[in-house]
Amino acid sequence: MTENDPLLGLLDDLLSLRLPEGLPGATIEVEADGFAVSVTRDRGSASPAAPRRDRNDEVTMEKMQRVHATTVGIFNAARAWNAGDAVTRGVVLGGIQSLGHVAEISAPADGEIREVLVAGGAPVEYGQPLFVLALR
Repeated sequence: MTENDPLLGLLDDLLSLRLPEGLPGATIEVEADGFAVSVTRDRGSASPAAPRRDRNDEVTMEKMQRVHATTVGIFNAARAWNAGDAVTRGVVLGGIQSLGHVAEISAPADGEIREVLVAGGAPVEYGQPLFVLALR
């Protein structure tokens, strides 16, 4: 890792990982302090005649952010969210009902839903991840 910036050092370490033989690709996600980085490595075509791609062509990085529960209760989605749905900052993703009060859960930034981690009607704990967003 780099001495000046541990995050840049971690990214450098992730980018230099080699894929095991026979594995076509892999995705590694690291989350710390509300910031998530996803690194996807793709070996490309298995054909021996295929040209080797430059290292920059193999690596795709997206800024990811998880949306967490702000209270304990029952989560209800505002609508049926699916991976790939676009969201804008402030749009209500759902609410958590607790003791007759509903705490709204809003998108923290513009982006796209990558994963829905909790189904509607499910009990949630404080801080539990509800959605994974790819930020724009």
